[in-house]
Amino acid sequence: MTTLLQDLRYALRLLRKSPGFAIAAVLTLALGMGANTVMFSVLNTVLLQPLPYPQPDRLVQIWETDTHLDSAHSVVGPYNFVDWRSQSKSFEAMSTYDFSSAVLTGQKVPARLGIVFVTAAFFDVMKVAPFKGRTFLPGEDDPGKPHAAVLSYRAWQNNFGSDPDIVGRSILLNDVAYSVVGVMPGGFAFPNESSAWCLPGFDLKQTTRASHSMFAVGRLKPGMKLEQAQAEMNTIAENLKHTYNQNSGVLLVSLQDEIVGRAKRSVLVLWAAVVAVLMIACANVAGLLLARSVSRHKEVAIRSALGGSRARLIQQFLVESVLLAVIGGIAGMILAYSTGHLVVLASNGTVPRLRDFKIDGWVMAFSVLACLLTGIAFGLAPALKALHIDVNHSLKESGAAGQVAGRMGLRSFFAVVEIALAMVLLIAGGLLTKTLWQLQHTDPGFMPDNLLTFRFALPQSKFSTSIQRAEMYERVGDRLATLPGVESVGSVNDLPFAGSRSGSSFEIENRPPDPKLIPQTDYRTVNPGYFFTMRMRLLHGRGFTRDDNAQSTYVAVVNQTFTKKFFSNEDPIGHRVKIHNRTYEVVGVVNDIKLQDLSASAFSEFYVCNLQAELQPWKFFVVRSRMDTKELVKSVRSAVQEVAPGEPIFRLTAMTDYLDYWLSPEKFSSLLLAIFAGLAVVLAAIGIYGVIAYNVVQRTREIGIRMALGAEKIDVLRLILRHAAKIGAMGMIIGTIAAYLATRMLSSMLYGVNPHDPLIFACVIVSLLGVVLLASYIPARKATRVDPLIALRYE
Repeated sequence: MTTLLQDLRYALRLLRKSPGFAIAAVLTLALGMGANTVMFSVLNTVLLQPLPYPQPDRLVQIWETDTHLDSAHSVVGPYNFVDWRSQSKSFEAMSTYDFSSAVLTGQKVPARLGIVFVTAAFFDVMKVAPFKGRTFLPGEDDPGKPHAAVLSYRAWQNNFGSDPDIVGRSILLNDVAYSVVGVMPGGFAFPNESSAWCLPGFDLKQTTRASHSMFAVGRLKPGMKLEQAQAEMNTIAENLKHTYNQNSGVLLVSLQDEIVGRAKRSVLVLWAAVVAVLMIACANVAGLLLARSVSRHKEVAIRSALGGSRARLIQQFLVESVLLAVIGGIAGMILAYSTGHLVVLASNGTVPRLRDFKIDGWVMAFSVLACLLTGIAFGLAPALKALHIDVNHSLKESGAAGQVAGRMGLRSFFAVVEIALAMVLLIAGGLLTKTLWQLQHTDPGFMPDNLLTFRFALPQSKFSTSIQRAEMYERVGDRLATLPGVESVGSVNDLPFAGSRSGSSFEIENRPPDPKLIPQTDYRTVNPGYFFTMRMRLLHGRGFTRDDNAQSTYVAVVNQTFTKKFFSNEDPIGHRVKIHNRTYEVVGVVNDIKLQDLSASAFSEFYVCNLQAELQPWKFFVVRSRMDTKELVKSVRSAVQEVAPGEPIFRLTAMTDYLDYWLSPEKFSSLLLAIFAGLAVVLAAIGIYGVIAYNVVQRTREIGIRMALGAEKIDVLRLILRHAAKIGAMGMIIGTIAAYLATRMLSSMLYGVNPHDPLIFACVIVSLLGVVLLASYIPARKATRVDPLIALRYE
């Protein structure tokens, strides 16, 4: 310990005597360590921390699968869920949940709440104790039982003033009375930021086996593996196929993977990128230490001559490097604390769980470990190099040049590594940036510009029949159409990129049923102006008109994918399709649109006119304007209030905002990777500059001799730049090979982009070559100004 403290004091004196070196090394390490601390915090928050529920590893998301619906993650049908629940032995509890909204009345100010209809076992699945009251009891969701609700902590505070006597009170949601049985704690927010969980979840009498519109979650029994449960559910699904002549299968996904699945790959890629940045920083500091060790080779020789052991010498060098790493780590931690919130803002709320971002004990432990490891990593090279010093030669004045020659090769190696890593990051950033550009220019099948959207819901107590709802939707649409600047108005049950989707099975009249193919499609209810408002293209036949009402022939419009899948060899116009116990004649074909994902194929869609369909008590409206949508917000709210007093609208959003929100994860990944790649290039350029500048210093005598013998300045410039070009070329060759192999990992994150895109590779090579030459030009110009007389006295 005594010698360690001596080494520490000596290292501090050395840093104090070389402030320029210390500042350069600490800043380099601070950038690398700060970026790593921030990204490890993101990794820890999003992927490593378990979900905030008891035994989270037993929680499972349950999906239906149906290849004919073009989805391996389809929403669940209530009849299938009931069969799964009754026949499965793998689950301790199983529940459905279905998103909705309701107007809270009976308060001073009516409010729109996001609610979730669940089955009674929902909180048995989550196993989170209530803050007040109780959760749902078994059988409390049976038909005919009183409606019950559990409030979120936030809704209890914001909408009920933290009323201590809220449990047992009756509240009105869409004018329907719900008895509040409990309040959940503040940390519970599944699924999403719900305001209340309500019973009943569904009523089998009000639906059919063809209906699929809910989500399901379950808790496995203790000791039950996901694979075992999947095997059992596969057997149940196979039996249901034969019993009910259906296509539906089952897919179980751990809830952790379901929540963070989409973000997992991008977070790991960004984590790999900052590790590469840290490696570049370490190589840079190692190069600085190697250069600094040149001036210390006599010191090392004297220590060795006086009996200093190899272990003692290595300890001295490692103490110095670890001290640098610790100081750089502290500076990096300060940088991480000050910039971490910017990462959360950049995610725009689309990276799951990132809003809980914090630098906790695990992150601090990682930072300490990273400091020690990086200090050893970049300090080991100069420490080991010091052991090979020729003591006798080093004690002579003329020995410096010889000692330097051996070190230049290792410094050049570090520069090659920096260039190769920077190239990998630049190419990865280029691929993601091009993917973002491709997605931004992908045709969604409709025109999102100047399109204002909102969701509008009606209380079932006032509008109990589909006809009443359809008439109210028509009145709202007609009033909106009269507003100044409004071009047209449409309505639909599932708005693209708004998160909702409905589907159903159907039959084609006069076509023998295929037991192996039960046709299913997405189901849309729209008004006559929807296609025009969205700027969808009518490809064949006609669209809907106001004459398509309950008294006329029921008609439908299908999209291209529906036509290709179910009418591949014939014209769909004139065919009759039975869906939701009604038969419709196909009268038109419209183009495909993207519903949830710009990078995915379109779904088959079956469109029905509002007045000829069974409507839900809610709708999405789309308003096409001739002006900026922000100027319409107030007038739209006022117009709806005129037609439907007391019925507030919500999610008043421009369609472009929906698309921007969907693109946010890609923007987040591209932005951070671009920042890390830029940081890597800057560090690599500094490394190249250091190598070439030091090379010039050590070759001063050689340059002086060359110039004394008649060499021109252009010859000297060419000599120095040639050395830099060799380092750059070697780094780019290695970087090209590494990038070619590494970019395969990005394939699932790319859209319309070849992971080995030759244009991006070529652009990066040219750009990086320019950076290398620019970084080496300044020391090369300095070499051309060497005075031969001074140079010949150099040693």
